[in-house]
Amino acid sequence: MANILRMDLYRLVHGKSLWIFLGIIVVLAAAGAGTMAVITDPTFLESMKVSYTNGAPAGVNIGFTSPSGPDADDLLQANALAGLVAQGLTPEALIGNVFLGGGGLSSLFAVFVAIFLATEFESGFSKNVFTVQPNRLAFLGARFLEIAILAAVFTALIVVATLATAAVAGLPLIMSPLPDLLLWTALVVLAATGFGMLTALAVWVTRKMAAGIVIGIVLAAGLVTLALQSVLLLFPSASFLADFTLSSCMSSLSLGLAGPLGVPHIALVCAAFIIVAAAASAVVLQRKDV
Repeated sequence: MANILRMDLYRLVHGKSLWIFLGIIVVLAAAGAGTMAVITDPTFLESMKVSYTNGAPAGVNIGFTSPSGPDADDLLQANALAGLVAQGLTPEALIGNVFLGGGGLSSLFAVFVAIFLATEFESGFSKNVFTVQPNRLAFLGARFLEIAILAAVFTALIVVATLATAAVAGLPLIMSPLPDLLLWTALVVLAATGFGMLTALAVWVTRKMAAGIVIGIVLAAGLVTLALQSVLLLFPSASFLADFTLSSCMSSLSLGLAGPLGVPHIALVCAAFIIVAAAASAVVLQRKDV
Protein backbone atom coordinates (compact mmCIF):
# COMPACT_ATOMS: atom_id res chain seq x y z
CA MET A 1 0.00 0.00 0.00
CA ALA A 2 2.86 2.36 0.79
CA ASN A 3 4.35 1.81 -2.68
CA ILE A 4 1.03 2.62 -4.35
CA LEU A 5 0.64 5.72 -2.22
CA ARG A 6 4.11 7.01 -3.04
CA MET A 7 3.64 6.29 -6.74
CA ASP A 8 0.31 8.10 -6.91
CA LEU A 9 1.48 11.10 -4.94
CA TYR A 10 4.44 11.34 -7.32
CA ARG A 11 2.06 11.29 -10.29
CA LEU A 12 -0.11 13.95 -8.70
CA VAL A 13 2.71 16.33 -7.87
CA HIS A 14 4.32 15.97 -11.29
CA GLY A 15 1.05 16.13 -13.21
CA LYS A 16 -0.89 19.15 -14.39
CA SER A 17 -4.42 18.45 -13.21
CA LEU A 18 -3.73 18.95 -9.49
CA TRP A 19 -2.09 22.32 -10.04
CA ILE A 20 -4.87 23.42 -12.39
CA PHE A 21 -7.52 22.65 -9.77
CA LEU A 22 -5.52 24.30 -7.01
CA GLY A 23 -5.16 27.35 -9.23
CA ILE A 24 -8.93 27.42 -9.76
CA ILE A 25 -9.41 27.35 -5.99
CA VAL A 26 -7.07 30.31 -5.50
CA VAL A 27 -8.86 32.31 -8.19
CA LEU A 28 -12.30 31.55 -6.75
CA ALA A 29 -11.14 32.36 -3.21
CA ALA A 30 -9.64 35.65 -4.33
CA ALA A 31 -12.74 36.54 -6.35
CA GLY A 32 -15.14 35.65 -3.54
CA ALA A 33 -13.29 37.44 -0.75
CA GLY A 34 -12.47 40.38 -3.01
CA THR A 35 -16.08 40.79 -4.06
CA MET A 36 -17.25 40.67 -0.46
CA ALA A 37 -14.68 43.30 0.46
CA VAL A 38 -15.96 45.59 -2.28
CA ILE A 39 -19.68 45.28 -1.60
CA THR A 40 -19.22 45.72 2.16
CA ASP A 41 -17.06 48.83 1.71
CA PRO A 42 -19.16 51.91 2.66
CA THR A 43 -17.44 53.92 -0.06
CA PHE A 44 -18.80 51.54 -2.69
CA LEU A 45 -22.45 52.19 -1.83
CA GLU A 46 -21.67 55.85 -1.31
CA SER A 47 -20.35 56.03 -4.87
CA MET A 48 -23.55 54.33 -6.08
CA LYS A 49 -25.57 56.94 -4.21
CA VAL A 50 -23.56 59.78 -5.76
CA SER A 51 -23.92 58.30 -9.25
CA TYR A 52 -27.67 57.95 -8.78
CA THR A 53 -28.18 61.46 -7.47
CA ASN A 54 -26.13 62.82 -10.38
CA GLY A 55 -28.50 61.18 -12.83
CA ALA A 56 -26.39 58.21 -13.87
CA PRO A 57 -28.51 55.31 -15.17
CA ALA A 58 -28.98 52.44 -12.74
CA GLY A 59 -27.85 49.12 -14.15
CA VAL A 60 -29.02 46.88 -11.32
CA ASN A 61 -32.54 46.89 -9.94
CA ILE A 62 -32.60 43.61 -8.05
CA GLY A 63 -33.74 44.04 -4.47
CA PHE A 64 -34.64 47.71 -4.71
CA THR A 65 -38.10 49.12 -4.31
CA SER A 66 -38.10 51.42 -7.33
CA PRO A 67 -38.29 49.88 -10.80
CA SER A 68 -36.10 52.68 -12.16
CA GLY A 69 -33.28 51.98 -9.74
CA PRO A 70 -32.35 52.53 -6.09
CA ASP A 71 -33.46 55.64 -4.30
CA ALA A 72 -31.64 57.30 -1.41
CA ASP A 73 -33.50 55.28 1.25
CA ASP A 74 -32.69 52.01 -0.54
CA LEU A 75 -29.02 52.90 -0.63
CA LEU A 76 -28.95 53.91 3.01
CA GLN A 77 -30.57 50.64 4.02
CA ALA A 78 -28.18 48.65 1.84
CA ASN A 79 -25.24 50.59 3.29
CA ALA A 80 -26.36 49.79 6.84
CA LEU A 81 -26.83 46.12 5.95
CA ALA A 82 -23.40 45.95 4.36
CA GLY A 83 -21.91 47.45 7.51
CA LEU A 84 -23.58 44.82 9.66
CA VAL A 85 -22.35 42.03 7.40
CA ALA A 86 -18.82 43.37 7.42
CA GLN A 87 -18.79 43.70 11.20
CA GLY A 88 -20.14 40.21 11.86
CA LEU A 89 -18.45 38.10 9.20
CA THR A 90 -16.41 35.15 10.44
CA PRO A 91 -13.85 33.23 8.36
CA GLU A 92 -16.17 30.20 8.37
CA ALA A 93 -19.10 32.27 7.09
CA LEU A 94 -16.99 33.90 4.38
CA ILE A 95 -15.54 30.60 3.17
CA GLY A 96 -18.92 28.91 3.48
CA ASN A 97 -20.57 31.60 1.38
CA VAL A 98 -18.04 31.16 -1.41
CA PHE A 99 -17.33 27.41 -1.40
CA LEU A 100 -19.68 25.37 0.77
CA GLY A 101 -23.27 26.59 0.54
CA GLY A 102 -23.60 25.99 -3.19
CA GLY A 103 -21.43 22.89 -3.31
CA GLY A 104 -18.41 24.60 -4.87
CA LEU A 105 -15.74 22.72 -2.93
CA SER A 106 -17.63 19.42 -3.14
CA SER A 107 -18.14 19.69 -6.91
CA LEU A 108 -14.55 20.71 -7.64
CA PHE A 109 -13.23 17.89 -5.50
CA ALA A 110 -15.58 15.31 -7.01
CA VAL A 111 -14.54 16.27 -10.55
CA PHE A 112 -10.86 16.07 -9.64
CA VAL A 113 -11.23 12.66 -7.97
CA ALA A 114 -13.19 11.33 -10.95
CA ILE A 115 -10.52 12.50 -13.40
CA PHE A 116 -7.66 11.19 -11.27
CA LEU A 117 -9.13 7.74 -10.67
CA ALA A 118 -10.71 7.19 -14.08
CA THR A 119 -7.57 8.12 -15.99
CA GLU A 120 -5.67 5.08 -14.73
CA PHE A 121 -8.44 2.76 -15.93
CA GLU A 122 -8.95 4.41 -19.31
CA SER A 123 -5.19 4.47 -19.96
CA GLY A 124 -4.66 0.89 -18.78
CA PHE A 125 -2.37 2.03 -15.96
CA SER A 126 -4.48 0.14 -13.43
CA LYS A 127 -3.30 -3.17 -14.91
CA ASN A 128 0.25 -2.29 -13.93
CA VAL A 129 -0.91 -1.29 -10.46
CA PHE A 130 -2.77 -4.56 -9.89
CA THR A 131 0.18 -6.53 -11.25
CA VAL A 132 2.52 -4.94 -8.73
CA GLN A 133 -0.07 -5.00 -5.94
CA PRO A 134 -2.70 -7.74 -6.51
CA ASN A 135 -4.23 -7.10 -3.08
CA ARG A 136 -7.30 -5.02 -3.92
CA LEU A 137 -7.86 -4.02 -0.29
CA ALA A 138 -4.37 -2.51 -0.18
CA PHE A 139 -5.24 -0.63 -3.36
CA LEU A 140 -8.44 0.65 -1.72
CA GLY A 141 -6.57 1.67 1.43
CA ALA A 142 -4.07 3.67 -0.60
CA ARG A 143 -6.85 5.38 -2.54
CA PHE A 144 -8.70 6.27 0.66
CA LEU A 145 -5.57 7.87 2.12
CA GLU A 146 -4.99 9.78 -1.11
CA ILE A 147 -8.56 11.09 -1.16
CA ALA A 148 -8.32 12.16 2.49
CA ILE A 149 -4.97 13.89 1.90
CA LEU A 150 -6.29 15.67 -1.19
CA ALA A 151 -9.42 16.76 0.68
CA ALA A 152 -7.19 18.26 3.36
CA VAL A 153 -5.03 20.01 0.74
CA PHE A 154 -8.05 21.47 -1.07
CA THR A 155 -9.64 22.66 2.16
CA ALA A 156 -6.43 24.11 3.60
CA LEU A 157 -5.76 26.03 0.40
CA ILE A 158 -9.30 27.40 0.43
CA VAL A 159 -8.90 28.64 4.00
CA VAL A 160 -5.46 30.18 3.42
CA ALA A 161 -6.32 31.79 0.06
CA THR A 162 -9.61 33.23 1.31
CA LEU A 163 -8.15 34.66 4.51
CA ALA A 164 -5.11 36.03 2.67
CA THR A 165 -7.33 37.79 0.14
CA ALA A 166 -9.53 39.17 2.91
CA ALA A 167 -6.44 40.56 4.67
CA VAL A 168 -5.07 42.14 1.49
CA ALA A 169 -8.47 43.58 0.55
CA GLY A 170 -9.02 44.97 4.04
CA LEU A 171 -12.15 42.94 4.71
CA PRO A 172 -12.78 42.99 8.48
CA LEU A 173 -13.43 39.56 9.94
CA ILE A 174 -14.33 38.38 13.42
CA MET A 175 -11.67 35.72 13.96
CA SER A 176 -12.97 32.57 15.58
CA PRO A 177 -10.99 30.87 18.36
CA LEU A 178 -8.30 28.72 16.78
CA PRO A 179 -9.69 25.43 18.19
CA ASP A 180 -13.10 26.22 16.67
CA LEU A 181 -11.57 27.07 13.29
CA LEU A 182 -9.49 23.87 13.31
CA LEU A 183 -12.51 21.76 14.28
CA TRP A 184 -14.60 23.35 11.54
CA THR A 185 -11.82 22.75 9.00
CA ALA A 186 -11.53 19.11 10.05
CA LEU A 187 -15.27 18.61 9.57
CA VAL A 188 -15.10 20.18 6.10
CA VAL A 189 -12.24 17.80 5.23
CA LEU A 190 -14.30 14.87 6.51
CA ALA A 191 -17.32 15.87 4.41
CA ALA A 192 -15.15 16.40 1.31
CA THR A 193 -13.59 12.98 1.87
CA GLY A 194 -17.10 11.51 1.92
CA PHE A 195 -17.91 13.06 -1.44
CA GLY A 196 -14.56 11.85 -2.76
CA MET A 197 -15.23 8.26 -1.67
CA LEU A 198 -18.71 8.29 -3.25
CA THR A 199 -17.20 9.61 -6.49
CA ALA A 200 -14.50 6.94 -6.33
CA LEU A 201 -17.17 4.28 -5.94
CA ALA A 202 -18.97 5.64 -9.02
CA VAL A 203 -15.72 5.48 -11.01
CA TRP A 204 -14.94 1.93 -9.91
CA VAL A 205 -18.46 0.78 -10.79
CA THR A 206 -18.60 2.43 -14.22
CA ARG A 207 -14.85 2.67 -15.02
CA LYS A 208 -15.73 5.76 -17.08
CA MET A 209 -14.52 9.29 -16.47
CA ALA A 210 -17.64 10.98 -17.82
CA ALA A 211 -19.94 8.85 -15.69
CA GLY A 212 -17.82 9.46 -12.60
CA ILE A 213 -17.83 13.22 -13.16
CA VAL A 214 -21.59 13.38 -13.72
CA ILE A 215 -22.41 11.23 -10.69
CA GLY A 216 -19.92 13.12 -8.55
CA ILE A 217 -21.39 16.51 -9.49
CA VAL A 218 -24.97 15.33 -8.97
CA LEU A 219 -24.07 14.19 -5.45
CA ALA A 220 -21.79 17.12 -4.61
CA ALA A 221 -24.21 19.79 -5.84
CA GLY A 222 -26.88 18.47 -3.51
CA LEU A 223 -29.32 17.45 -6.22
CA VAL A 224 -29.99 14.10 -4.56
CA THR A 225 -30.65 15.85 -1.25
CA LEU A 226 -33.06 18.25 -2.95
CA ALA A 227 -34.92 15.33 -4.51
CA LEU A 228 -35.06 13.59 -1.14
CA GLN A 229 -36.41 16.73 0.52
CA SER A 230 -39.11 16.97 -2.16
CA VAL A 231 -40.18 13.39 -1.53
CA LEU A 232 -40.14 13.89 2.24
CA LEU A 233 -42.62 16.75 1.87
CA LEU A 234 -45.19 14.00 1.46
CA PHE A 235 -44.11 12.51 4.79
CA PRO A 236 -43.60 15.40 7.23
CA SER A 237 -42.81 13.09 10.13
CA ALA A 238 -39.78 11.76 8.22
CA SER A 239 -38.44 15.15 7.09
CA PHE A 240 -35.51 14.80 9.50
CA LEU A 241 -34.01 12.14 7.23
CA ALA A 242 -32.80 14.89 4.88
CA ASP A 243 -30.35 15.94 7.59
CA PHE A 244 -28.53 12.62 7.22
CA THR A 245 -26.86 13.48 3.91
CA LEU A 246 -23.43 14.85 3.11
CA SER A 247 -24.92 17.87 1.35
CA SER A 248 -26.93 18.80 4.44
CA CYS A 249 -23.79 18.52 6.55
CA MET A 250 -21.83 20.72 4.16
CA SER A 251 -24.67 23.28 4.07
CA SER A 252 -24.66 23.39 7.85
CA LEU A 253 -20.88 23.90 7.85
CA SER A 254 -21.32 26.84 5.47
CA LEU A 255 -22.76 28.67 8.51
CA GLY A 256 -19.91 27.64 10.78
CA LEU A 257 -20.11 25.45 13.86
CA ALA A 258 -23.32 27.26 14.82
CA GLY A 259 -25.18 25.74 11.87
CA PRO A 260 -28.39 23.74 12.37
CA LEU A 261 -26.57 20.40 12.58
CA GLY A 262 -24.30 19.76 15.54
CA VAL A 263 -20.68 18.68 15.41
CA PRO A 264 -21.34 15.05 16.52
CA HIS A 265 -24.13 14.72 13.94
CA ILE A 266 -21.93 15.96 11.09
CA ALA A 267 -18.97 13.82 12.13
CA LEU A 268 -21.04 10.64 12.43
CA VAL A 269 -22.93 11.16 9.17
CA CYS A 270 -19.73 11.86 7.21
CA ALA A 271 -17.95 8.90 8.79
CA ALA A 272 -20.91 6.64 7.98
CA PHE A 273 -20.87 7.64 4.31
CA ILE A 274 -17.11 7.05 4.12
CA ILE A 275 -17.42 3.60 5.71
CA VAL A 276 -20.35 2.56 3.49
CA ALA A 277 -18.62 3.82 0.33
CA ALA A 278 -15.40 2.04 1.30
CA ALA A 279 -17.24 -1.23 2.00
CA ALA A 280 -19.07 -1.06 -1.33
CA SER A 281 -15.81 -0.21 -3.11
CA ALA A 282 -14.12 -3.23 -1.55
CA VAL A 283 -16.78 -5.43 -3.15
CA VAL A 284 -16.63 -3.71 -6.55
CA LEU A 285 -12.84 -3.85 -6.72
CA GLN A 286 -12.89 -7.64 -6.40
CA ARG A 287 -14.13 -7.84 -9.98
CA LYS A 288 -11.29 -9.29 -12.01
CA ASP A 289 -12.03 -7.03 -14.99
CA VAL A 290 -11.36 -3.93 -12.90
